[in-house]
Amino acid sequence: MSDDYGYANARLRAMKSRLLTRSDYAELLDEPTIEDVIARLTHTVYQPEIEAALIKAVGWECLSESLRRHLAQTLAKITRFFDGAPLRLWRILIARWEVFDLKTILRGQAHHIPANEILDALIPVGDLKESDLSRLAQQTSVRATVDLLATWHYPYAPPLLEAMPRYSERRDLAELELALERARYQFALKQLADLEDANAEMVRAALYAEIDAANILTVMRLSEGGSRVRLAQRYGSAAPAPLLIKGGGSTSRRLFTRKDIPPIDALVRELSNTTFGDALTRGMARHEERKTVGVFEDEMDEKLARQNLALFHRDPLSIGIAMAYLTALVTEVRNLRVIGRGKDAGWPRAEIEKELRLWQN
Repeated sequence: MSDDYGYANARLRAMKSRLLTRSDYAELLDEPTIEDVIARLTHTVYQPEIEAALIKAVGWECLSESLRRHLAQTLAKITRFFDGAPLRLWRILIARWEVFDLKTILRGQAHHIPANEILDALIPVGDLKESDLSRLAQQTSVRATVDLLATWHYPYAPPLLEAMPRYSERRDLAELELALERARYQFALKQLADLEDANAEMVRAALYAEIDAANILTVMRLSEGGSRVRLAQRYGSAAPAPLLIKGGGSTSRRLFTRKDIPPIDALVRELSNTTFGDALTRGMARHEERKTVGVFEDEMDEKLARQNLALFHRDPLSIGIAMAYLTALVTEVRNLRVIGRGKDAGWPRAEIEKELRLWQN
């Protein structure tokens, strides 16, 4: 693969060595309070963001703000490592946070959240700068935000405008969120079509897996929610296709052909021979106890994460190192949020540890 990745991947491997280890997590879990967790993190790479957050917040608010800052600044730093085709692939990988920011702004406005609180939850990446996000958050309605994006000729404005009538009819943000997710994958796959090499194929395979996982979860939520009647009323049939994302792999193609919503246990059996078969089987065992689709989401997220982390051991001069590091970073931020939430709520150490996703550095 291309040696364009040599400099970037050397930097990423150095950054990987500074990720938290199992022993680091054990020490954090041993801390009695969230304040003690924060104090210990000041001796890690999170120090600058924690010190900045401590100026205006304490406890959970401080930790949440510092993790958000760290993720945003790290993504921006890595973006500067790349140019040319590698940069295009990296931007495809981090586009999920552009969509995250738009979803967060729209949700905040739909629920009348103050603009400053919306901004505190955002992770600035991509073409929208802090000032742009601030203007969007300050709009007085969902419609005003979409219209402002349209005046900027922002790529996500057309799909949002197309979905606005459906949103206006039912005030269901799921319509806008689905439009954003569909657009993200559509844009990504279109860009990848112009980058026909092994690096592009690695990114394409990861996106296919994400789409498959998202579509499986959609069908499961429809089954859990007893949505057959509502689907038939809204779309003329109980087929899940109108709510699925196009562009996935063979699993998605199977789901698109379904004429109705199966029970969850039947869907798990049907997909047992797919890439997600093992994750779905584990999820089914947990679902029998907890009765929530969230257990399937956890299992599939972990499977996707492990697939990406395995790329650390593939070609050292490929986009795979960036994909693996991105997954490791996001997993670390997730783990720290779990620890912070658990300490703030007074959970037992063992309960917090069960929710962590640990891997060997």
